[in-house]
Amino acid sequence: MPIGLSGSILGSLALSVTASPSQPYQILGTFASAPRTCAVLQAAYTAAINRNAPAYPNDVRAADRTFRLAETVPEYHAKLGVSAKEYEDFVEQQATYNTPGFRPNCDWKGLAGPLKDDEGHSTYVTFTSPIFSKNGRIAVVETSFRETGMFGYGLICTVRLKHSSWVAQCLQSWIT
Repeated sequence: MPIGLSGSILGSLALSVTASPSQPYQILGTFASAPRTCAVLQAAYTAAINRNAPAYPNDVRAADRTFRLAETVPEYHAKLGVSAKEYEDFVEQQATYNTPGFRPNCDWKGLAGPLKDDEGHSTYVTFTSPIFSKNGRIAVVETSFRETGMFGYGLICTVRLKHSSWVAQCLQSWIT
């Protein structure tokens, strides 16, 4: 059974598999379920909740905002732990990766994160679509924790590929 790559776009990857000349099949995967995307999001979430072992959110919903790195204040750029060149790279890549309503579809690993915040409120998590550097070894993503209603807060996480795993560092970015 021959397998061939028939097309690849950031938002989707399509593989065509032909069982016989008259019966083509298509297997679809998306950026939201790609192993690299999910590994970056899991590293960001794990750092955001101050865990050492991999953790994943119980309730993930679609983001109601996109991450606009170019709109952050210059003082914040230095705190992200990226060089000026890396920051410029992210700003250039932003349009490629910015996906309104992004919602990951990941096969999470590790332990489930908390269902409630420190005050006992049920929370859910949203992630902006991660922005990857041109070389694919660094990403930035906003990880947000929200309650039903108006309260929430977000962190911007810089995630780097170190050896064979992703490691994140997060900074507070907003609170309501």
